[in-house]
Amino acid sequence: MKAEAIKFISEIVKPWETLNRQLSAAFSMNPAINDFITTANSLTVSIKHLPESILKLKPEDLSKESRPYEIISDLADSLKHGELRKPERECKLSVASMFERNSEAEVRFLRNRISIDHNNYGKIDFMECAMESAVFVAQKLDIRTNWNPQIFNNTGEFSNEIKVHATRQHQVAWTGMSFEIVQLNSDGKYENVDLNGEVKFTLTSEF
Repeated sequence: MKAEAIKFISEIVKPWETLNRQLSAAFSMNPAINDFITTANSLTVSIKHLPESILKLKPEDLSKESRPYEIISDLADSLKHGELRKPERECKLSVASMFERNSEAEVRFLRNRISIDHNNYGKIDFMECAMESAVFVAQKLDIRTNWNPQIFNNTGEFSNEIKVHATRQHQVAWTGMSFEIVQLNSDGKYENVDLNGEVKFTLTSEF
């Protein structure tokens, strides 16, 4: 295996897959500061800079070819600098527990979703954006692997109860959590909707 492929797998594929698995557990996460955000930050920087470190490809040129890569590049710069010269490029990450709603207003836990809140492009699923950016980077670098990324969503039974656990395993402090209620649209994509019903909420905590 070429050195470039090893670097791609080590710095992008493995962290993405690890994060994908971790997000599938029904943990109640502090929205802005937790281990998932930290991993996503590192993954963002790796995706942005790998083309430059291997083939001297400039991020500003690659951003013109791929919107997901452009967003990842904007996120990396926002993480590093905070305020950017072009405010429309600024963005940040947050985590919310995502629950799918059925027609009876019952819910089931899908995953914890990391969202990119981008000043220009709005709310974007980080895992989808990172996946698409990584595939784009692999193509630009002519890196060939058997990686077939698929975002994991739980497929448990719908119920009228939400159960989550605030764990110390992936966060130092817990001050609250964010929810997203979603439903599949006609295009097979999850979109945010209102619950339009009542469910029982059960939170267990290690804090």
